[in-house]
Amino acid sequence: MMNVSKNELAQQRLELRQKLLGAGVATARFNLEESNGGAFQSFQAEFVDRQGARIVDAELTNAALQVIVSWVDAQVPGWSADDGGRSQIDWAIEVDAFQHQHFDSVKFERRRLLDAASDMAASSQILADNARAALLLAMGDLAPTDRSAQQHLRVAAKIVMDQSRTDQVHFLSDAQRDLLIEGIAGTRLKHGNEQEWVTEAVTYGYVGYEHAPDVDLVQKLATESLDEVVEGICGPLHITAGSEREQKTRHALIAALTLPQSLEALNAIAEDWGDAMLSSLPEADEIEPEAAGHDAPSA
Repeated sequence: MMNVSKNELAQQRLELRQKLLGAGVATARFNLEESNGGAFQSFQAEFVDRQGARIVDAELTNAALQVIVSWVDAQVPGWSADDGGRSQIDWAIEVDAFQHQHFDSVKFERRRLLDAASDMAASSQILADNARAALLLAMGDLAPTDRSAQQHLRVAAKIVMDQSRTDQVHFLSDAQRDLLIEGIAGTRLKHGNEQEWVTEAVTYGYVGYEHAPDVDLVQKLATESLDEVVEGICGPLHITAGSEREQKTRHALIAALTLPQSLEALNAIAEDWGDAMLSSLPEADEIEPEAAGHDAPSA
């Protein structure tokens, strides 16, 4: 950060304004973001003429960058340290109306700089960072300062957002969701000691799947075979195999897990998690007619 006197700053702004007027610019908007003492910097400049047409000029943008950085440095000393901050400046060039807004929490405000239609704006990772920063900001003096506690906030916020965001794909019926949740619970108990589960939940907490996205419910069963899930719901297959409930449960699971969206979700993690469920599901031409569209069996 360079120390610039008020007179120097005024002269720089005057010279920049003359350049902008000469280029036909009527209004300008600048977005400047910095963090880690300026190690990271992002700058966007938008120039518009009287007719509302955008003017693209790399030389003007570079000239503006130097002036805007000096201006923000003078107005908000130390603003770029650590998590940094963001400034937005709207400038009506012809009447020299200069409006400056500054935001201290760069992670909380970063999403305003991203195109809402971009993949980055919808990224769970960026949303989680934004949420953590918002929570810390809202907590004020009570906000934790150690990294592990802040990370705990981020993890919790990400879980809640992933479960509640409105762009989740819905393809399972309510009955199918209930059946998959029952299968998840059944296989978890089947593979582990119940007391261990209780101890783990008490120690670390546990977020249930009632509001989990459909994709998550399908993927939670990726490491199990179809028989294992059926057994987790109905009981040991050497006892229940062939019963009406076992058959209805099996058909309903096949119907839910062979939906195109379900198969896509399972394939997406097969390389990392294995294909236990995928390899145990029947091929499309092997599925019995009564399994297609079969809903979950009643208890």
